[in-house]
Amino acid sequence: MKGVLLAINHSCVFFGATLYCGVLWAMHFFWFPTWQHLTVDNYYYHFVPETLAATAFFTVVVPIMFLCNLIALITEWKGGLRWPVIAAFLCLSTGTWIGQMYIIPVNKIIDAGVHDQAQLSSLLQRWMSLNDMRWIALTIMWLAMMYYFIAKAKLTRVLEEGPVA
Repeated sequence: MKGVLLAINHSCVFFGATLYCGVLWAMHFFWFPTWQHLTVDNYYYHFVPETLAATAFFTVVVPIMFLCNLIALITEWKGGLRWPVIAAFLCLSTGTWIGQMYIIPVNKIIDAGVHDQAQLSSLLQRWMSLNDMRWIALTIMWLAMMYYFIAKAKLTRVLEEGPVA
């Protein structure tokens, strides 16, 4: 039973990494590549509802990710695969720190209403740059967790030799 619970826990870490990383990839390539075209007249409806929804969602998901990552770290501490879990924890911490310390304050200014185009452009530029840093951190987290699962399952050997009997 312990193995099943740990598999569920570790899968939650990977699911969270995939979800968070996926949102940042989608934001970078699909949702906000046209941020330079947002104006004080149209930005609110193209920016604020999405960021408020994402903030509310990840305010619940990220603490769960931290808890599950901590459990994974404790269970792997004496094992050979603690380093990808440590890397995932550090990347999640980095992404959260960037979000809390820098992105949320920018969100609050934008959410409150910006009436100067130069200020809006500057805030959106900063917001995109900060999210690009978070995008890199969460992509590394995803890669670390992918490596963890491949190594833990000895997947490369299984794929080359077939299932272990």
